[in-house]
Amino acid sequence: MGSRELLPSRRPKIQERFREFIQYLNKKYAKDILAKFVITLGDEFQGLLLSATPVPNLMWDIDQRFSDRDLRVGVGFGVLTTPIQEEAINVDGPALYNARAAIEYARRKRSLGGVFFGFGEADQVMNGIAHLLSFHRSELTRQQLRIAELMREGRTQLEAAEHLKISRQAVSKQVKSMGWRAYAEAEQAWRVFIEKWVNPALEKKRAKNHH
Repeated sequence: MGSRELLPSRRPKIQERFREFIQYLNKKYAKDILAKFVITLGDEFQGLLLSATPVPNLMWDIDQRFSDRDLRVGVGFGVLTTPIQEEAINVDGPALYNARAAIEYARRKRSLGGVFFGFGEADQVMNGIAHLLSFHRSELTRQQLRIAELMREGRTQLEAAEHLKISRQAVSKQVKSMGWRAYAEAEQAWRVFIEKWVNPALEKKRAKNHH
């Protein structure tokens, strides 16, 4: 968002960090990717996923790993009418159209945290949870976000305290004040919804399109 507002002197460094961020996504999500994320224009990127499973972690990383500018994210489901390549370039078909429509909606509504189109009845739930979690993250301090990231990795409060070189009591206080339990439960509910309802529905659509 707002990339055109960047001063010419800042643009090269931010573009380099943007490229490094895309490389990070391709490395971390290698097992979940059908076609690698690739920068298609100076401030846009796209990729193809095998399923919706990595979405919660991907939305966290997009929100937290690239801090120079906010990123709008549109996720579309649908078939492709073009061959799959190593990188997600020259892509066409309903999957792309849904993703583009999601991006346009995100731009129009100024929505962060991901917008999902093409998932059928699951669209509303996916979008609702994504926007709720995004709003929650936007209310956290930098230290609270660092603690949340460690907790998401499975660290205990003691381990988080040792990593951040602060007292366990300080971590405990922050965990309570930032509503970590509510955030973690909502994110886990999103994962369960994806695995139990979204992915099976997508598989049915794939099977139908292949016949």
